[in-house]
This record gives sequence, C-alpha cells and structure tokens, in this order.
Amino acid sequence: MKKRYLFMSSFFIIGTVFTLIYFLSYRSYDRGQEEVVKQDTHPVDTVKEIRVNSSMKYVVENYDGTTGVVTKEEGTVPAKIAGKTREELESYITEYNQQLQEAAIPEAPDSVELISFSKDKVVIRENYLGAEEETGFFIKLQDQEVVIFHNDQVTPYEYTGIREEVVPESELEKLKEGFFVADEKELYSVLENLSS
Repeated sequence: MKKRYLFMSSFFIIGTVFTLIYFLSYRSYDRGQEEVVKQDTHPVDTVKEIRVNSSMKYVVENYDGTTGVVTKEEGTVPAKIAGKTREELESYITEYNQQLQEAAIPEAPDSVELISFSKDKVVIRENYLGAEEETGFFIKLQDQEVVIFHNDQVTPYEYTGIREEVVPESELEKLKEGFFVADEKELYSVLENLSS
C-alpha cells in the first residue's frame, strides 16, 4: 500500500510540476507578443501631403473639341504651380478658368482641368472647344448614299436616302470627293438638284 501511495503522490507531483512549467512558459510568451505588437504600430499623422515638385512628370493634354483628338506633351513643371498640393492646384485652376472666361483671349484654351495628380506625375488638360456656332455642312457620297456631315467632315448630320444610282452623272464626281455648303438654304437647294 505504501508503494501505491508513493506512486500516486509522485505522479501527482510530476503532473503539478509540468503544469506549472507550462503555465509559466505560456505567460512569458504572451508578454513577448504584447511587446511585438506595441513595436509594430505607426502613427498615421506622419504621412506627408504630396506637393508638385520638379522631379514629377508634367503632362499637358490638348483636347480639340472640333475633331475630338487629344494630344499629349511632356514638359517641365511650371514655376507657377510648383509647391502646390492637389487642393491648391485645383483652386488655382478654378481661378485660371475664371480669368480665361473674363479675358476671352483667342489663342488661349476654353478651359483647363486637372486629370491626374500623384507623387510621380501631374496631368493637366487644356480644352479647345472651337466655335460654338456651326457654319456650313459637308456633303459626300458614302456607302453609295449621299450623306450630310457637320462642318467637321466626320460627324453625320443626316443620311438623305438619296442613292448613288439616282444622282446625275455631272454631280457624281464632285460628291465622291465631297464639298462644303455655306448654310441650310444652299444645302436644300443642292439636295433638290440631286434628287430630281
């Protein structure tokens, strides 16, 4: 019986010692993790605001409203926008657009807008919309039909339904190349001649 008592008590003591070792090792591991978490935190307010500087790519897009073509030119950052944040640049462009409207300079763009702003690149678009009033039309034979285009020669104004077969031979060569008419009165006169 003594052996049995000794065996049980030694088993209990060994179990207690292992439990105590396990508990202490877990506790020390847990303290180490708290320190690691505290070291990895970074305050948010250390991020600097991006400003326009000379190392940035400066791209000017020119939009031609009459043709719909956008051309791009790369250049150096102008001194008048250097050092500005995005908000300051947008404010500057708004003021510039107001000055453009007041001054009505013929060579100047109709408006300017900020397209993109990043730490590496600034893209600004100058919009040249062209004349607002349309003057004249362009008449041409397209897909064996007489088609009236706006004065840009690209945008269809009206499909007449007049087929190539009914056009007089004398007008056919002229229509294949296309030609301008000054106004609606002249346009309707030409169409009347073509369809008769």
